[in-house]
Amino acid sequence: MWDYDELVFFVNGKKVVEPQADPETTLLQYLREKLHLPGTKLSCGEGGCGACTVMVSKCDYSQNKITHYTINACLASVCSVHGLAVTTVEGIGSTRTRLHPVQERIAKSHGTQCGFCTPGMVMSMYTLLRNNPQPDMADIESAIGGNLCRCTGYRPILAGYRTFTQKVCGRGADCCRNTHTRGEIGNTENVSSELFKMEDFVPYDPSQEPIFPPELQLSSALSTKSVRFKGDRVMWIRPVTLDELLDLKSRYPEAKLVVGDTTMGSKEVKSLKIEHPLLISCTHVPELISVEHSDTGITFGSSSTIAIVEGVLQEAVNSMPEYKTRVFTTILKMFESFAGHQVRNVAVSDMKSVL
Repeated sequence: MWDYDELVFFVNGKKVVEPQADPETTLLQYLREKLHLPGTKLSCGEGGCGACTVMVSKCDYSQNKITHYTINACLASVCSVHGLAVTTVEGIGSTRTRLHPVQERIAKSHGTQCGFCTPGMVMSMYTLLRNNPQPDMADIESAIGGNLCRCTGYRPILAGYRTFTQKVCGRGADCCRNTHTRGEIGNTENVSSELFKMEDFVPYDPSQEPIFPPELQLSSALSTKSVRFKGDRVMWIRPVTLDELLDLKSRYPEAKLVVGDTTMGSKEVKSLKIEHPLLISCTHVPELISVEHSDTGITFGSSSTIAIVEGVLQEAVNSMPEYKTRVFTTILKMFESFAGHQVRNVAVSDMKSVL
């Protein structure tokens, strides 16, 4: 008889220990129903709208480097965040304490109307700033590409977040947004030509962001140990060696191998009502997440996420002759239209079999 493990992770800097983790419980359900953090929203439930976006942080112990990335909490099993740190919109600021600059600027630039998409939009932008404190507009547009807003048309959202960049309109006061004739808008008395005033914003200071949980940074124990979680109908196993994975698959050939498992929210998959009583997570097997460069090309482990593949291919495009990277460039173009960052950060692609 197997012994089952406690689920351990951090949410907004606080340690969470769940003795009876159910693999069928999504991270979104756990945040809202167990931890009573309702800022993360449930909308489409399929990873298409971004309302459930949260930031996940982890430590790369080989490089002693902290990485931050967004995920759709509606698609992630709560078991998948074992040993990780999760940040929700409540964890970066609130009206009870103080607003984070990302929250303040989307509000003061009128980037929110019904407000349902706003927490997810905020978390996508917040994660971008944690990785790149001085983004350009291309970075911002890409970061919120997985977030849908049905009210604002995105213009005020982009206008507010443009203030995090170093670029402003080259025409200054003569910018078309600030100039008009009376005939165009009628009486201009008491009409403001500015969406907001920059001096009203609190400056963004990256050094004031919360630190990564020291308990996770100082010890890799939670990431290097195999874990098993058992719910009422499903068991989740995360092996950490290739031999262990092969042994499990040999003993349980019907077990489903998962990485991001982003199909769990798909209506098509749900309609099939296929049950998988055993899920084997392949995210921590070194051979499956490795990237190897050789004279003949680049070899990716089968559990390498799309985001990892994107990063490696982009580095190759930037450093190698153009004639050697034409296929890479085409693949990168294709990935741009493949879901949002929230999905690409955890999902794998069949394209790696071609590479």
